[in-house]
Amino acid sequence: MALRMSQMLRSSEDVRGTRPTAKTKDVPPARKKGREEPVPEEFSAAPTPAVVRTDLETYQCLVKVTEEVFAAARTGKPPKESTIIRILRACMGKLREGEALLVETMRQHQGVPDLAERGANSAILSMRLAMELAADDRRCLAVGLCGLLHDLGMLKVSAEAIRGKRLDDAGIELLQRHPVESQRILEDFGPAFAWVGRIVVQVHERRDGSGYPRGLSRAEVHEIAQLVGLADTYLAMAHPRADRPALVVYNVLKQVIDMRRTIFDNKLVKALINIVSIFPLGSLVKLNNNEIGRVIGTSDLHPTRPKVEILLDSRGRSQKPPRQMVLEDEPMVYIVNPAIAEGVLKK
Repeated sequence: MALRMSQMLRSSEDVRGTRPTAKTKDVPPARKKGREEPVPEEFSAAPTPAVVRTDLETYQCLVKVTEEVFAAARTGKPPKESTIIRILRACMGKLREGEALLVETMRQHQGVPDLAERGANSAILSMRLAMELAADDRRCLAVGLCGLLHDLGMLKVSAEAIRGKRLDDAGIELLQRHPVESQRILEDFGPAFAWVGRIVVQVHERRDGSGYPRGLSRAEVHEIAQLVGLADTYLAMAHPRADRPALVVYNVLKQVIDMRRTIFDNKLVKALINIVSIFPLGSLVKLNNNEIGRVIGTSDLHPTRPKVEILLDSRGRSQKPPRQMVLEDEPMVYIVNPAIAEGVLKK
């Protein structure tokens, strides 16, 4: 049942994106090819804050800071840039230590993630992708900030759109305008955030020109915007939404592979595969002893034998607290089904 990364890459056909049905008006001009937005000096490498937190506490702190940013956007008052940078540096330090913080983004904390949780999740995965691509600390922090703030414009979108209800053309146009609203909110925050706005307005653009709000393609889309866009797409499918349950994470990865070279740059997709592994972090798997576990760690040497926490025993009984198992150390235990739906935990 296990597949090597190369097999997964070869087994998928390239797919074409579909242009949006609604035309978005009054959008900012596209950036010139090759132009890079400046990253402020404040994002230069700096020591991780001395405050000691667990990975869960760090994640919760990031969500809290993100909630404060969204609250500031509602009032038009700029958030404290230093507070945001401080927690992003803490997250970056955790990501350099291991994958535990990344696993927190895949847990079903409160069911359907709200806007703040979605921003926090995007920031973490985006920074981890940047690290995989050998970005320096300054670049990683800039990527994290863009991931955190890219959906501020959703505050201007109707509750029906956020809940995933079927929209008419006017509703679709409003939804596709939210990147423009994100840029305007960030510009209103002042010069310290204006450069972020010029990037996040492109997060929903796609390599093949099928995205919005301008239908930019290839080199017209900022590299950071492409990276955050991939992280956002992966997380959107892997988490539940109001109109659907979470998709099986293993299948989400296969769908993302289908998007390589057309919708997303192949280099970015390969980096994502390297991070989440053959058995993606956070996914539920079934073992040959009938136990159900969640993948919480990966192995570079043995990618088919990750670290899991056992949630259900062989009789389907909940294990509290979950016990951990490193499959590298258990030669007689292996994964037989990598595509278990979250609903199995609710039975």
